[in-house]
Amino acid sequence: MLLEILLASMFMCILFATFYQFFLQIVGSLSRIYADIELHRAAQVVISNVESELAYNAREIVLEENKYGSRIICQNIGRRRSVVFYCRNIPNEKNKTAIYKSTKIEGRTAGINPIISPKVSTEQWQCEKIDAHTLRLKMQMKTMTSGRRKTFVEVIRLCNGCVI
Repeated sequence: MLLEILLASMFMCILFATFYQFFLQIVGSLSRIYADIELHRAAQVVISNVESELAYNAREIVLEENKYGSRIICQNIGRRRSVVFYCRNIPNEKNKTAIYKSTKIEGRTAGINPIISPKVSTEQWQCEKIDAHTLRLKMQMKTMTSGRRKTFVEVIRLCNGCVI
């Protein structure tokens, strides 16, 4: 009887040690998967915002460079409206940048809103002209919790406007 209990407890210890390592690997993998999903969601929000303004609404697009990357200026959107997408430091945050959308209607002050999750920082924000009706948007994002980075590249075809 004592031998059976001893063998059963030894078997349980071996089984626990084996599955404990496996369990730790699963938890580590799930946290990396969650960080990747968070990065993809943030990138998709940015891409859908930028693409909807550039591809469908803007008639004239101007690209400028600043110390954080590109400034995308969409002009002649409807009557007296312009939109600017740019990257800059987040106020009161150290070494963290975000992508902002500034909407300006003539006669009013500009409305400035971040379009990225506070859990994600933008490492790189670059937009370049491919031809008069096509832009290449490249951004590198980093999760603040795990430090995972991912680069996203999107080619945007302009339906109603052109790059000046």
